[in-house]
Amino acid sequence: MVKAASSIALFAALGALAVAGPAGAGPATGHAAAAKPKTTAAMVYDQGFTPPTIKIKRNGTIKWTWDNANADFHTVTLNSAPRGVGIFGSSRRAVNYSFSHKFTKVGKYVIFCTLHPGNQQKITVTK
Repeated sequence: MVKAASSIALFAALGALAVAGPAGAGPATGHAAAAKPKTTAAMVYDQGFTPPTIKIKRNGTIKWTWDNANADFHTVTLNSAPRGVGIFGSSRRAVNYSFSHKFTKVGKYVIFCTLHPGNQQKITVTK
């Protein structure tokens, strides 16, 4: 009879644990985890940048990768930006290279290749 009572007590305890959930799993607090800033991919081709326009949120990063079929050298260089943004740009490369930049100020930006000024990309950074 003691063995049967022990088994019943064990099953009752396991059932209570299953209903209660794991330790520390209290009610939701309403706080969402902070979203990690996103990295957006872009390509540098002989014909220009792709995509030609990008929209990202503030503190987002764009990572430009040079196409391995490029025949010419290219740069990613800031042409215009909101007031107070410092100049930035990559070195001259043709293939096997990438360059990243984090955008911390809301506004409109234009990126271009210093060797091919017609190759431009428009970036909008939002809140």
